[in-house]
Amino acid sequence: MQSATGLPGKVYLYSVPFLAVVLWGVLLVRLPLEHFSLSLSVQVIFFLLLTIGAGLSPVKLPREGIITIAFAIDYAGILIFGPPIAAGIAAASAPFVLRRTPPFKVFWNAGQIIFSVLAAGYVYHWAGGNFLFSQSDLSSQAVDFSRCLPALALGGGVYVLVNTLAVVGAISASTGRPLLGTWMVSFGWMAIRFLAVAPFGVLMAIVFQIQPESLKIAALILFFVPLLIARWAFKGSMEMLDVYNQTVQALSNALEAYDPYTRNHSERVTRLAELIARQMRLPETKVEVLLAAARLHDMGKCRYDWESIIRKPGRPTDEEWQVIRSHPMDGAQIANEIQVALLPSTDRIVRAHHERMDGSGYPDGLKGEEIDVAARILCVADSFEAITSRRSYKSERSAEEAISELRKNAGTQFDPRVVEALADALAENGDDLALEPISQPVKA
Repeated sequence: MQSATGLPGKVYLYSVPFLAVVLWGVLLVRLPLEHFSLSLSVQVIFFLLLTIGAGLSPVKLPREGIITIAFAIDYAGILIFGPPIAAGIAAASAPFVLRRTPPFKVFWNAGQIIFSVLAAGYVYHWAGGNFLFSQSDLSSQAVDFSRCLPALALGGGVYVLVNTLAVVGAISASTGRPLLGTWMVSFGWMAIRFLAVAPFGVLMAIVFQIQPESLKIAALILFFVPLLIARWAFKGSMEMLDVYNQTVQALSNALEAYDPYTRNHSERVTRLAELIARQMRLPETKVEVLLAAARLHDMGKCRYDWESIIRKPGRPTDEEWQVIRSHPMDGAQIANEIQVALLPSTDRIVRAHHERMDGSGYPDGLKGEEIDVAARILCVADSFEAITSRRSYKSERSAEEAISELRKNAGTQFDPRVVEALADALAENGDDLALEPISQPVKA
């Protein structure tokens, strides 16, 4: 886990696992452990093995974090053994699931799992739910889960909420990204899908009441099939997004190979756009879409002999102006053809990145608030990068000169708020995010 960005972040990161372990220990010793039988021990070990098996192949999430299908088994453990024992099972699986992870991160994840299981279990019990092993004497008892539906739904929701918020809190503390925005990007799209596997946990608890033991174990093992299907669905969504990101990067690289004098242009524009967006505190979901659009914003140039137009002496002809003005539309078409549901509106941002605040831009003559804020940010980032970079036909200018130029055109070409956000961000960050301009072409 990366270093936290401040004292509150460090306190959060280091307190979560220690407080979780202390709380778990207090609740565990309150159980009548003298009644912890050999039969119960065997069943706990069996569930530990199920949890480890379910977590051995996690799915990586956007930006940071992972998910596994172990939630269903964790929830079944809550309904069967009660919160303290279920939390111990879930936490004990962490070293096996995260076997290539630094020790503190394993400890931290075990802590947040303990909190998630305890919160879900006690909320479920508070709402009227019962456990298959009585918490007063650890004796087995029959439970009619059909009478606990509100409690089951509430407990499952609490588990997902506490688990995802704990992880997002760590990501936010480590990276400085906003908590809610990070949750929306990493977990918002899949929280309902994640919760949808909770019924499997309930069914496993129902099956746990089957006798004899051999039939019970066989039935529980069979539940791995639908859980593996759920994992495949999660993984498919993430692979689709990963392929999309790789495609965007490949197209960006192709453009830079085609026009070597603008090497790293898309990367610089992307980093500037992110700098502005974070200064303006845009929602994280909007930032993700903006970054995809920034990488693709000039793809429309690939369809024409762009190099001959921008390097010829004198002003472009009317026909050449048509080519210049059409590249946002062509780029938007390319963005539309490859965009995924997780990153909508990328094409709209690409199309509008040459619109102007006074309505004299192209291709649609949008003005003011009619232009998506992400497109206004992209316009400023693109212009700043162009002013401060060397080209074969011009020398670069300083960041101060570029900001002065942008301010002169604020309100007509550029959104004044975006220009000032860039100026403030540069003043705060200096050149930390700048890429060295390239004056020489690279070999394609």
